[in-house]
Amino acid sequence: MTWRCTWCGREYDADDPPCETCGRESFERVDGDSSAFETDSYVWVCENCGREHVKNAKICTGCSHPSLAKRPVGGDDLADELEAPGYLDVGWPYLLGAGVVVAVVALALAGAIPVPGVGGPPAPPEAPGEATTAAGLDLRTVEGELRGEFEAERGTERDRDDGLSALATYAVRHDVATRYDPDYEGEIPEVRAFGPDCATELGGDVVELSVRPDAYDGEAALAEAVAADLLERDAVERLVTGEAGAEAVAVHVTPDGALAVAYVAC
Repeated sequence: MTWRCTWCGREYDADDPPCETCGRESFERVDGDSSAFETDSYVWVCENCGREHVKNAKICTGCSHPSLAKRPVGGDDLADELEAPGYLDVGWPYLLGAGVVVAVVALALAGAIPVPGVGGPPAPPEAPGEATTAAGLDLRTVEGELRGEFEAERGTERDRDDGLSALATYAVRHDVATRYDPDYEGEIPEVRAFGPDCATELGGDVVELSVRPDAYDGEAALAEAVAADLLERDAVERLVTGEAGAEAVAVHVTPDGALAVAYVAC
């Protein structure tokens, strides 16, 4: 008499469950007799992780453990006999990874790790001289007037980018500190630390002019003189009038009373 597994169709000469192919316990006669039999169904459970298998595999497909235990489907004692791993057992690598990410983000926000767009640009160094006002003139206003002079020279406007502004400020103070502070040993960070939004290649220069703020009676007059001096310099003139989408300028008065200017564009 031949029997067929009702699950996978494998035929046997004897009713000797479970099926060697799929592990099921339900068979029917091949000769068409309506009689059939079904024994209790079983599963093979990994003794390490508790994963159930429909047939007696060589190893657990979940954790590769080599030992599987045969248990009736729905056996009440299954949970007691097998100890499945807890959440901490399975999840501790992910928790560790999350902790590392949190630590890196915290360091970036604190400024210990320079990450573009995270925690802001590097703070500019302290430099001798004047960074905000000189001879009664507001140096930030002078910077704004300078951008206006450059726009008038080329006939087009450019974006004001915060990353470029931070880079220009850092560059001019670094230059002044390098020349006037014998104890200064700082270096300019990589450009990416400032996170500039550049549409073209970045270019820039820092120059010290003979122009002195105390010789002018207003920010506009000082900016006009500075712009005229800078545009006579080929490297700066090419940057001012060339192809670029954004620009920034920073000024600093040196201890000698002269004006140092940083100009960057990209």
